Amino acid sequence: MSRQLLSFEQALRWTADFAARQARTLAFDRPVPYLAKVALLAAVYFSAAKLALLAAIPPGYATAVWPPSGIALASVLLLGSRIWPGIWLGASLVNVTVQSSLVAATLMGAGNTLEALVGAALVRALIGLPGPFRRGEHVVKFVAIAAASATIAATVAAAPLAFVHSLESPELLWNWWTWWQGDTVGIIIVTPLILGWAARANPAWTPRKIAEGFLLVCLLSGVMYAVFGAGMTPYIPSVPLTFAILPFVIWAAFRFQQREVATVNALVCAMAVGFTLEGSGPFAQGSLNESLLLLLAFLCTVVTTGLVLNAVIRDHGRAVEATQRLLQELRKQTIRDSLTSLYNRRFLQDYLKRELIRARRERAPLALIMMDLDRFKHINDSAGHQAGDQVLVQVGALLKRHVRGSDIACRYGGEEFAVVLPKTTLESARRRSAEICSAIRREAELLHGVTASLGVALCPAHATDAEALLHCADHALYEAKREGRNQVRIFVDARGSAGDSAE
Repeated sequence: MSRQLLSFEQALRWTADFAARQARTLAFDRPVPYLAKVALLAAVYFSAAKLALLAAIPPGYATAVWPPSGIALASVLLLGSRIWPGIWLGASLVNVTVQSSLVAATLMGAGNTLEALVGAALVRALIGLPGPFRRGEHVVKFVAIAAASATIAATVAAAPLAFVHSLESPELLWNWWTWWQGDTVGIIIVTPLILGWAARANPAWTPRKIAEGFLLVCLLSGVMYAVFGAGMTPYIPSVPLTFAILPFVIWAAFRFQQREVATVNALVCAMAVGFTLEGSGPFAQGSLNESLLLLLAFLCTVVTTGLVLNAVIRDHGRAVEATQRLLQELRKQTIRDSLTSLYNRRFLQDYLKRELIRARRERAPLALIMMDLDRFKHINDSAGHQAGDQVLVQVGALLKRHVRGSDIACRYGGEEFAVVLPKTTLESARRRSAEICSAIRREAELLHGVTASLGVALCPAHATDAEALLHCADHALYEAKREGRNQVRIFVDARGSAGDSAE
């Protein structure tokens, strides 16, 4: 809680002194692009506001449909707080056109600007950097921020409405409520739409995804016409049918990114408002403003449901991916030696059993090499354990270079290693062992003079099960140790077969 309060205070402090911080760069830091952005934002805000005011209630300032609030908040989040003059200029100009004094228009414009700045500060403090919502609670916080920041513009506008136009308390309250709800719904619908399309990390659509999106839009448009179209009213009870919109929003939330969900939401709102303005649909009751307020209250619930569901699904997907990566890492740790990255003894025991079963089924030979580093303890005692670990790492890398893709090299324990060679004859295993022994001998300087002794056993000539084969290879290894180390020995059974060495 204290961390959130600290970040909130930092965001408010940053918002409060934005004018002082940006004054130095206003005239010197690329003024032409900056002024162009301000002018473009003012033009977009003015155009959207003029269209929205077509549905305004007397005296002509408050309307239930107010997309400019969402445009303003998205602009501040994406372009920074220094873009505020564009919001103020567009809002002031549109209010001047509504038979208002210059002072009242600039005051209302300041309220719209402050609404966007405070909303952006709250988003940065409570949610983070602008972009798609990553968690369901972020959507809930965003809706609360929209409702809280919208009170600023509505409250600031109440003063000129009361004193300039002399509105009575009921009319003033009605204007305040209309202003507040229009700004709130505008932020909830328009801001995620702009932020979603401004995000760069959106995957490209496949042809199948394009076809699915086209089908979704077509079916949704048909349902919207059935619910709100005047031609279907005599045949279909449109009030219960309004909930038929939800399955399509849920479809979009499950199958698409936030950008597409926000686009579907905007399409639903645009079509519903258009039909309601024409006087058709289940919400076209009473005055136009009452109809729009009731409609947008319902649509705000639908939009919020879609955004929350999409964020929760994406968050769950990321959690599943993280869990899978963790499981893969854990599995790797259970079968790999952390020092040499070779397979460990546990993996060798399971793998050797499976390969022996395959070897018997295919009637193919399988060779096992056991290798132990000579006088390795002397390295640890004289040069330290770190030097000993480095020798083990180098030996592990050397084994990787001398095994085929079908072979596996393992660290059996301590300074002892094992190599499994499927479909390998005794002569091939002898040759491979001699190559490994010679390679270690050639790396004497890098390996601090360490050499290796190797023992070789073959299935089925010497043993047919894993434990016996390991015992045979280990017996041959210690025979190489007794004979002077730094050599290869083939297992010799009680009958004396296969018993020569390879230096």
